[in-house]
Amino acid sequence: MSRPARAALAVFVATLGIAAAACSSGDGAAPSTTAAPANVTTTAVDRSSAPATSVSVFAQGESGYDTFRIPAVVAAANGTLLAFAEGRRGSANDAGDVDLVLKRSSDDGATWSPLQVLADDGANFVGNPSPVVDASTGRISVLATHKHGGDDEIEIVTGTSVETNKVWLIASTDDGTTWSTPADISATTMRPDWRWNTVGPGHATQLTTGPHAGRLVAAANHSTAGVMFGDHVLLSDDGGATWRIGAVDDSPGGPGAIWPDESTATQLPDGTVLFSSRDQDAAKQWHRLQTASTDGGQTFTAPYREQVGLVVPVVQGSLLWDATTERALFSAPMNQSDRVDLGVRASGDSGATWSDGTLISPGPSGYSDLVAVPGGRVGILHETGATLPWERIDFTVIGASLIR
Repeated sequence: MSRPARAALAVFVATLGIAAAACSSGDGAAPSTTAAPANVTTTAVDRSSAPATSVSVFAQGESGYDTFRIPAVVAAANGTLLAFAEGRRGSANDAGDVDLVLKRSSDDGATWSPLQVLADDGANFVGNPSPVVDASTGRISVLATHKHGGDDEIEIVTGTSVETNKVWLIASTDDGTTWSTPADISATTMRPDWRWNTVGPGHATQLTTGPHAGRLVAAANHSTAGVMFGDHVLLSDDGGATWRIGAVDDSPGGPGAIWPDESTATQLPDGTVLFSSRDQDAAKQWHRLQTASTDGGQTFTAPYREQVGLVVPVVQGSLLWDATTERALFSAPMNQSDRVDLGVRASGDSGATWSDGTLISPGPSGYSDLVAVPGGRVGILHETGATLPWERIDFTVIGASLIR
């Protein structure tokens, strides 16, 4: 959310007697536009100790877009990497004419295809991508947020908007080459009293073990007239064709309450699904919340609680289970108050504690998303820039064993 919108939201919340604080905004090198090779890399050479390399994927001004924001990345069944983002036409603001865009890489992120527009609804907003791949069929589902181009999030949350936002579904059955017409699935993914309703952003996940193996799980967030911030889960048991609401966690409001917002999830080896959420209250010392599910995302084992000791500002983050090092990984800026110095932290105890982390991108940093790359490497699609964190979106690849 942009600085003016967050500031307005803070004023509104303060009128309810809630201690609110607005978060910072954020919410260059030329891009590589070399066409990716036709054949996908299939090498299994161990590169888990490979040093980090970075390439620009999206940059301000490219293809007529003012700014690119909100990255998400997945690997298709054939190994092609798919990098999604919001292409913001007129400005870097969170509202207005925003398109959902994509680039593809078939060489593990070294080069990227020309930009492809997945969804363009005129002057309206289509963004917040949350992609996931069904391993059994190869189908790629992208959950996205649609809203009226004239509506800010603050207007939707306070009930003064032209419309509430909607959840759109876009799919591909050819590894991301072509895509379906967007479908509005709000009827099964939104309760009647929800106002703000969005998924991720960042990749969703497919469960690989336990009684719900094969299920697709997407972390999401919402608001109602009485609840400013809440998280929920969207589930699909048919490979992404249909989606429904699973677990729900609403903030009770009031001083000291937790404010779950943008969220991410990954499955641990024992089948538990770990959830991590942005806490929207910048006045607190810790800005990350955590919970889990042992029934495939149908319910949470407990309400969200503060992740004490995890140094991160108020910002989106990404979770990924790394099979190479058998650790959970988390990407986000590594500063307590500012969106700077994006890094990746590791946890060997199912998210109970986190390492100090490995710096990936010094200086201004914002949103990010994690993906496994062949050879024991980890890819990070992340916002960055020399002066501002939304100047470009880079893809950095690093050997998993180098993440401390």
